[in-house]
Amino acid sequence: MKAAAATNPLPPCPDTPNCARTTRTSPLSPEELFLQAQAALQHTGADSVRVNPNTHRIDAVYRVFVFKDDVAVAITPQDQGSAVHIRSASRVGHSDWGVNARRVATILGQLEGHLHLR
Repeated sequence: MKAAAATNPLPPCPDTPNCARTTRTSPLSPEELFLQAQAALQHTGADSVRVNPNTHRIDAVYRVFVFKDDVAVAITPQDQGSAVHIRSASRVGHSDWGVNARRVATILGQLEGHLHLR
């Protein structure tokens, strides 16, 4: 699986190791990929999920002990299919012991089996 060249609309990560951000493309339509992304987030243990079908964006909050992490997923159309953009970041602290990178990998893993992500 390689990273896509699609422009990521989510904010860049800060210069700290407590954030992960990636983009992958899929041959699915934005609507189909958005539905699959919603289902993927339901299986990852989010404390709350806010879905905006108008903008194809999903925002979720995860609790790790007393700390909260924010996850944003955005779907954008591409020439042939669509792209999924994922960002997971801790609200406080410098390091997260790889939690956000593993969370992004878990969400991608939920999607990859069904979507032929590239």
